[in-house]
Amino acid sequence: MAKQAKKTKKRLGKGLGGLLSNPVAVPVETAEKSGDVPQSSSEATTKVPGTAAAKSAVADSGEGEQISFLPIDLVEPNTLQPRQVFDDDALGQLADSIQKAGVMQAIVVRKREGVDGYELIAGERRLRAAQIAGLKTIPATIKDVDDRTAAEWALIENLQREDLNPIDRAEAFDRLIVKFEATQKEIAEQLGINRSSVSNFLRLNDLDDFVKDAVRDGRLSMGHAKVILGIPDLTQSKAIATRCMREQWSVRELERQLQKGGSNSKSMEKEKSPLEMYMDSLSEQLGNHLGTKVDISTGHKKGSGKLTITFYDNDQFEGILDKLHFKPVS
Repeated sequence: MAKQAKKTKKRLGKGLGGLLSNPVAVPVETAEKSGDVPQSSSEATTKVPGTAAAKSAVADSGEGEQISFLPIDLVEPNTLQPRQVFDDDALGQLADSIQKAGVMQAIVVRKREGVDGYELIAGERRLRAAQIAGLKTIPATIKDVDDRTAAEWALIENLQREDLNPIDRAEAFDRLIVKFEATQKEIAEQLGINRSSVSNFLRLNDLDDFVKDAVRDGRLSMGHAKVILGIPDLTQSKAIATRCMREQWSVRELERQLQKGGSNSKSMEKEKSPLEMYMDSLSEQLGNHLGTKVDISTGHKKGSGKLTITFYDNDQFEGILDKLHFKPVS
């Protein structure tokens, strides 16, 4: 089965390094004022297929890559964009920079099927800042990629940026695992981090939405979130999170409050038993084997429990059945 999976499964983020390297400086007048592309004797202006208003030219990217100037209103955001929070001040600063120096690196898009427009793959901050700056056109590299590759590039481009908040990062990891059957090991290798870090981020998906929002906007840190995950009662966890934010507790103070039973003895963080630690390890190993999210929990009766296997669509479900060597009776 290992050999078969290797043949059918695409490598996560394939080609991303070449996609994001070699910035291309593009003067602001080109895109904003004239709408035309500077030409030399070796650069011919051509029309971009499907968009009469768009023009293209070969810019000096170090690899002779073609840069197209697209009407900015024809570029649609990527629906799988992991970043939910954008810093308005940072966008404003980037917009000011674009007004003065132009867009320094082209965004990456793909042609929308059957319609006159493009879908953004990478560069949403640049696109938003260019809109704020009032540009009518924006430099872009047009890639011919499928849905999976476009989604992977969009996710990983943001995951490689340190300022992505922990919740957006956790949800992106979960999407890679559930939708694209990536393993924690693959994600860790592509991003250059430890697999344990991936596991820690994935645990944040179990937080209540109230706590998630607080972590997403910076009112609580990831350290706070990891402690709150240890509170089994939902009502108590929300109460503790609220008090933590109101009194601006540090992570150490939050731990101290729980240890002295400041909220309720039931909400105190407990060390996991050897059995729970073993089940967590089994969940991770089985999840890596099946290429999806797996949860194993023990029941009240000795030897009982629950096994939860998450799948996104029929194809993934059938793939899991194949890995389990299960063939339904027709």
